[in-house]
Amino acid sequence: MSIQRYTLLSLLLSTLLCGIKFFAYFITKSIAIYSDAMESIVNIFSALFAFFGSKIAEKPPDKEHPYGHGKAEYIVSSIEGLFILFAAVSILYQAIEKILNQKALENATEGLILITVSAVANLSLAYFLYKKAKSLNSSLLFSHATHIFTDVLTTIGTMIAIILIDKFQLLFLDPIIGIVIGINVVYLGYKITKTSLSSLLDRQIEREKREKIEELIENVLTQKRLDHSDNFSYFIKRTRRAGRKGFIELYLNVPSYLSVKDAHALCDEIEKEIKTIFPEIEVIIHVEPSP
Repeated sequence: MSIQRYTLLSLLLSTLLCGIKFFAYFITKSIAIYSDAMESIVNIFSALFAFFGSKIAEKPPDKEHPYGHGKAEYIVSSIEGLFILFAAVSILYQAIEKILNQKALENATEGLILITVSAVANLSLAYFLYKKAKSLNSSLLFSHATHIFTDVLTTIGTMIAIILIDKFQLLFLDPIIGIVIGINVVYLGYKITKTSLSSLLDRQIEREKREKIEELIENVLTQKRLDHSDNFSYFIKRTRRAGRKGFIELYLNVPSYLSVKDAHALCDEIEKEIKTIFPEIEVIIHVEPSP
């Protein structure tokens, strides 16, 4: 199942849950539920962006884009972050308006049931997408799963607020929860936008992954040192990420007596070891004679 299908599944479910939340808002007139529903609208657009972004990112390299189209994920995530910030403005505006004109909730029990159903469904979806994001090494799918999980936390806060407002008539809680949700959405939008823009500037591969790659290279060279001499060494010049793909440039120092054929075979062996664990990594090796 491709990333596009996962995002399409998310889009369909998010649309359904958004409709449920807005229906809950219309029957309760709760600004907290309205804020939660607005965040679900963001989920819909997030799924749309993720769908089209992953479709572009999975296109194979071509003449004009020899390194592929992986960075499309970061561009789409940046747009998603900006849209989330726009939704936050709407939430905060409605919350402030409700502070100035407080009203009792209507049909609180029915509204609570509806948003509880949406929370359970969203939690299941977020967990499913998170597991798929890890297996596919997709930053876009991971950010989308994180966003949906944040929506679950928002809904849980809304549920608690509805219970307290209905039981103790604490009307001031409704707009306050809306403001808290709005601020949280602002932070979410900022975080996604910042991470995506930073990744567009060629962030290096994660430290844990780089350490594992260094271990794999060292394992290959250790055997060569035992069979030949100590004049086998390397250093990684630079690494970078582009969506789900990663790129590594390393210098390999080999003894001067080693033939071109044997040096090439050694490079192939190192690349094979790395790709066995990290198939998304492209390895570029520059061979140098040992001093």
